[in-house]
Amino acid sequence: MKTYKDYEYVQRIPGKRGKPDYHYFRNQLTGERFTLSGKPGSQKFDEAYQKAVRAHAPIQVVPKILRTLGTARGSLKWVIDEYKQRSKEWADAKQSTRDIYDRRHNWLLDNFGSAMIWDFTREQVKGIRDLPHFADKPSVADATVDRLATLWDYAEEFCHLAEMVKLNGVNPARGIKKLSDEDSESAPVWPLELCKLFEEKASADLRKFYFLGRYGGQRRSDLAETAWEHFNFDANAVFVKQIKTSNRIWVPLPERLKGEMQDWSRDGDYVVMSPKKRGEPWKATSITNEMIVTTRALGFSTADSKGNPRYYSPHGLRHLCGIELAHAGASDPQIAAVLGHSTMKQVQTYRAQASQLVLARGAQALRDAMYRQELHDAMVSAATNVTKLRA
Repeated sequence: MKTYKDYEYVQRIPGKRGKPDYHYFRNQLTGERFTLSGKPGSQKFDEAYQKAVRAHAPIQVVPKILRTLGTARGSLKWVIDEYKQRSKEWADAKQSTRDIYDRRHNWLLDNFGSAMIWDFTREQVKGIRDLPHFADKPSVADATVDRLATLWDYAEEFCHLAEMVKLNGVNPARGIKKLSDEDSESAPVWPLELCKLFEEKASADLRKFYFLGRYGGQRRSDLAETAWEHFNFDANAVFVKQIKTSNRIWVPLPERLKGEMQDWSRDGDYVVMSPKKRGEPWKATSITNEMIVTTRALGFSTADSKGNPRYYSPHGLRHLCGIELAHAGASDPQIAAVLGHSTMKQVQTYRAQASQLVLARGAQALRDAMYRQELHDAMVSAATNVTKLRA
């Protein structure tokens, strides 16, 4: 038989004069106490305890407690299963979109799978957004809250849970302020000084991703899935199936990438094999994380226009590729063909960045010429004065 000691955050107050003991759920951070009904081990007590955990436990410890609890109809796990079996949004989504959603689903399952969908409060959702786990990943925090909001809406509309009627359709995950900027700025372009150091200092695997990203210009998900069978070295091209758009494109191999690849060993099906899972490719997120760690160790980081910290990622190499193509004089359709863009919007950004730099260089060159001319005029004037003094 369970005792109060089997429940974290529960305290017992012995009953006086033969009365039953009292049990409280105590939030150790705030000191608040909440009465629990029933006896430890009973269904009534377990239900009261689970409700107290979800409503009053510090958000950082809720996952730890809920992992030990079961799941039932109306739990987040149950809702996710229903959503994936019956929702039109899931049925219509591409596999790449499902993979993105499932990363958030899996995190929610690991941490809150046993929580009842109707027990989430607005403050608790804010607590999820503000977890230390998301401290350097604001967009992931926002995506997690968005997923929870979608699942709540689905449960309220299609799952016919009586417990949700009293909530009057007020979704606790809607309207939560986002951590990432709605109009977030593009990933910072890698400076050439960083590129040079990265080529010298990075690990062998990251160096390969760097060359594929900078000179091939593909997205990180496509980098991770690049296999040797995609290359036709006789035709001097790589055949890329883009995970984001599902398009298949031929990308000619630039000389620097082709020359670099001549020294790469073939250790498996993928150009870069996972160091942790035999026979599998790297995870796309791992590529980003390791590149950020390495570039920061090399002393490189930056900030956006609002002063928020930004770091150099694989997508910054893709931007660098587009800008270099624009500098080289490639047309917008040519740049789009290399990078796999279906519209010209992003290509025009590369073009604008390249044009801005060219114009700025031209302006600085004119000023340098002016300074040289002023120096020349000053030298002539000084020489003339010396001649006059001698005379």
